[in-house]
Order: sequence, then structure tokens, then C-alpha cells
Amino acid sequence: MNNDRNRLYDFVLARYPTEESVRELCFRLFVNYDDLPARARKDKVRELIGHLEHTGRINEIHEQIARQHEDAYRLTFHATFQTPLTPVVTERNPRQVFISHAHQDSELAHRLAVDLERSGHPVWIAPESIRSGEDWVEAIGRGLDESAYFVVILTPAGVASRWVKREANLAARMAVDEELTFIPLWRESCRVPTLWDYQRVPFDQGYEVGLAALLARLGSGPVDTFRRNTSTIPPSAPPNRRIHAKTGIELIRIPAGPFLYGSADSDKMARANEKPQRTVNLPEYWIGRAPVTNAQFAGFVKATGHRTTVEIKGQGRGWTGSKWDWIAGADWRHPRGPESSIAGKDDHPVVQVSWDDAKAFCDWAGLALPAEEQWEKAARGADGRIWPWGNESPTAEHCNFNANVGDTTPIGQYSPKGDSPYGCVDMAGNVWEWMGSWYAENKTRALRGGSWDYYDRLTRAAYRSLDDPLSGSRDVGFRVAELLSDPVF
Repeated sequence: MNNDRNRLYDFVLARYPTEESVRELCFRLFVNYDDLPARARKDKVRELIGHLEHTGRINEIHEQIARQHEDAYRLTFHATFQTPLTPVVTERNPRQVFISHAHQDSELAHRLAVDLERSGHPVWIAPESIRSGEDWVEAIGRGLDESAYFVVILTPAGVASRWVKREANLAARMAVDEELTFIPLWRESCRVPTLWDYQRVPFDQGYEVGLAALLARLGSGPVDTFRRNTSTIPPSAPPNRRIHAKTGIELIRIPAGPFLYGSADSDKMARANEKPQRTVNLPEYWIGRAPVTNAQFAGFVKATGHRTTVEIKGQGRGWTGSKWDWIAGADWRHPRGPESSIAGKDDHPVVQVSWDDAKAFCDWAGLALPAEEQWEKAARGADGRIWPWGNESPTAEHCNFNANVGDTTPIGQYSPKGDSPYGCVDMAGNVWEWMGSWYAENKTRALRGGSWDYYDRLTRAAYRSLDDPLSGSRDVGFRVAELLSDPVF
């Protein structure tokens, strides 16, 4: 730790001397104490500080401890924090929905938030609805006071969550006084507190069924996740491409239906982990036309203050000229080391990002990392072709591979010759892409697509690789997906 971190660490240890006091501090910072991997209180504090640095939220712990220990903080840090004015509560919005969820259910909660907003219901959801400098506990109270509906996602993680318990208990009391409507969403079997025992909406029968039932409870009609048809003219087919408003990412629609997943025995380049080839049936979803670019990732960093895993570690993997090794000072802005730059490369895929960084981007954007099955269908279509363009081995006209260029290239440079059947680009070569799927449960995450420095066999659509989710490398990036229902593999 540097001097500032040491001082912060020592201050928290001294002012929060018990496990319960550290738990309460974590609660106010919206960090799950039990998710911090260490066991001892002092190590939990170290992990907490590291987590807040990694997520760009270190100022929040300073605000909390300065507020609670003003004099001691001023003497220790020779600084003060301006206590924010109590937020003004606006009039209760008769259509606003407060979504309460455990962090394990974040993907479902944010997908739901997008569809509710499309149906005309403003949504209060943490952490996006927390105002800058606002105390998390005060913000939750404000959210409840502003909302007409309280929706809680019922799962084992949800009913065990300290935040969900506090939010739901407050909302249940408000429901008794008819200040808001309490709506539990039954997602997974769990023991529900008696205070929360209101009429449940079934979300265990598929996302679309649950969404329709929830909209009925809210007094809304069904929401078209592509565009609403308000005329009497029969709706046309949904568009196959659109721009994601928050990020500017171009998304491509992948239609529902079966496809051939994995490699056939006739593919002599296939590895055992790609077999057997089988038919997988997927619901409709959207996927990024291209990997996330430097410019798009920079927008996320600017909005959130996020610091990447590689930046915190101080090193990332790269090519030294003779071998792949850890390079001090390499990060997403300096992929080959501190003397390198991404100047002029706004449209290149971002690299030197870990799986955690990719997931943080998706959480901020309200998107997700694709599962291996979703990525592979988008890459090869339904017919089991070996590469996105067919069964012809790649050339320098199809993709960036085999160190032909020696670095990343702008997204779409090999279009249309290298495109997938759906129009996705760079699904062979350029950069490896993080998947939402585990490769080995709780150990390694899957990678797909090959990269600029790998040979043809590794650029096949069915080829599966892996890496430590906390690592970053000069040839690894990611693309996003938008899921409209729960995939069942």
C-alpha cells in the first residue's frame, strides 16, 4: 500500500474496531462484507479499500468516515469533506418502480429496468440512481419516497441480502400505510419473510412470462422490446440493427432458433473440448456488431471513474519482442507498456481489460457478456460452418491473425469478406473476447475468437480458450450482448 492507503487503512481499523462496525460501513458503501474474500477483520478492511479503488469509488469511503468521525478525520488527513445537503424529495411518481435485488441478481434486475422504462415506467435502481455524493442509505429512502411501486426479486441471495432486507422491510411498512404497492417477483424457491408475503409475480416460468405478468400488475400493456406499435397497421419485422443509446454500440439481432454448436468429427483441427457437435436452441437476443472500442471504454471510464484490474496491479501481459510476459506500466491506455499509446486508435478494440472490467462495463451499460453459445451462433450462423465466412481457411483478406499486422486493427476493417452470416465483424482474429461463461467453474473464464497473433486453427468459431478472470492482456477484449429472455442451455 502507498502512504495514503496506509493512512486510510489504519484509520478504518482504529475507528471501526469490531466486525459489526466494519459490516455497517460496508453496508453504507453497498459492499457485501461476506463477499470480501479475506476472513480476519483487518484483512477485510484491506480488501474493502482495494475493491473501492478498483471500482473508482474510493472517495465514497472518505465521505463516510469523514461524516462519522469528522474531527479525527480532519486531524489524520488534514482535510474535510463537505457533507452533502439532504436531497430534496420530489413528489411521488405514480408510475415509478423501485427495483430491489441482491448483487447476484443484477443482470436480471437491469434487464427488467430497461424493459420497464421502455413501457413508460421510470425506474429507481442502485447503483445508477444514487446521486453523486449522496449517502447510500439516504438515497434508498429517497427512492422509496419517490416511487409508487416496490419490486423485489425473490431468490435465496435476495432474501439473505442485508440491503434487500432493509429496503423490503421499509417498503412493506409503507405498503401497509398504502404509500406504495409491494410486488414480490418469484424467481427461485426461497423462504420469504412474512412481512413480504404479498401476491407474487411468477418469474420462475421464463423472463417473458414474468415481464408480461408484472406489466399487467402495473397496469401497462405488453412492451415490444424492439419498438412499440401504436398504429393499426400490422407491425413490420423488427429491425436487425440498432444503436444502443447509452454506449453508441451497434447491436445486431440474432433470431431465435437452433444452430449447430461445437465441432464435428470431420473437422481435423477440432479439439476434444469442442465435441460433440450438437444442436442448441436459443431464444432471440442482440449482440455487439464488433468488440468494444477504446472510445466506448473511455466513455465508461469517464462516467464512472473505473480503474481497471491491470491499472491497479501495475502490469499487463504483452509481447516483449521475444516472448509474452508481464510488462510493468501496461494498461488499456498503454497496451504495450508506458511508452505506448492508443492515440489515433479510438476505433480499435480495447485491450488490457480483465473479465471483471468487461463485466463492470456491461453492468454500467445495462448489457451483458455473451455466453459461449450466444457468441458462437452469432459467429457462425446455424449451419455449422468453421469460420464466420464459411469453411475456407482464413487469409489476410478475411481477418487479422497470425501476426500478419502485428497489432490490433480498426473494427470492421475486414468487412464484408470476414463478416459472420448475421453481419458481425471481427469474430475471427483481432482480439480474444471474454465470455460470460465459466470455462472451469470458479477458476477460469472462457475466451473466444482468436486474436491478431494466433494462427488459423485458433480463429475457428468453435475454438475454446480460457484465462484467469483477473488478468489483462494486449490481445484480449470483449463484446456485449443484450438478452431479452433467459437462455436455457
